[in-house]
Amino acid sequence: MISIEKKAESVEEAVKQGLLQLGMDESQVDVEVISEGGNGEEAIVRLSTKWSEEDGVLDFVCGLLDRMDLDCSLDVEPIESGYRVTISGEDSSFAIGHRGEVLDAIQYLAQIAMNRDKETYTKVAVDAENYRVRREATLRDLAKRLADKAVRNRQRVELEPMNPHDRKIVHETLAENDDVVTFSTGTEPNRFVTIDPKEPERTFGTQSSFRKHGIKTRSFGAKRRGF
Repeated sequence: MISIEKKAESVEEAVKQGLLQLGMDESQVDVEVISEGGNGEEAIVRLSTKWSEEDGVLDFVCGLLDRMDLDCSLDVEPIESGYRVTISGEDSSFAIGHRGEVLDAIQYLAQIAMNRDKETYTKVAVDAENYRVRREATLRDLAKRLADKAVRNRQRVELEPMNPHDRKIVHETLAENDDVVTFSTGTEPNRFVTIDPKEPERTFGTQSSFRKHGIKTRSFGAKRRGF
């Protein structure tokens, strides 16, 4: 919360100047009249920004990073059903951790804190240095390459353990691949994705096999027989 005091010839003018300094309108602040002025005295008002859910997200993540002794900056923006927190700064790589494990932990704790004793769910997405976009691109590329390997070698391929979000990306990437099927195995936190090549379809001739030189035939492998 931000709080400032302004002095002016009237309460209205002091409020106007304070709103201009904060870049807000009256619906976003609480106004306290300290002195109405008069008799040669200036009016004094205190303007305080109203606490919002967005402030709560910012305060919580900021508190976590402070306790981790990380020198970072935060930006918060509204998204569908919640907020996105972007971490940047000198120590942002420490906020990511090995394959995003620290980032996932921060996001998990923030979501618990923001949804405690609430009837409606508030989503909190936490990212740092565009890590999640880069991670998704890496996983999609990996999934396609390993699917090609599974089909080429006719052997199933098991990926390393992943969190639910990363596994979902792999499943979605290969959902329309007609040559493989994917499924998850194991228990958290060691649950992993398996890519299994589908058995090739066996065909017994085609429609064009039923007539040759005016004689009806049916194909069974390489042989054709009249009937």
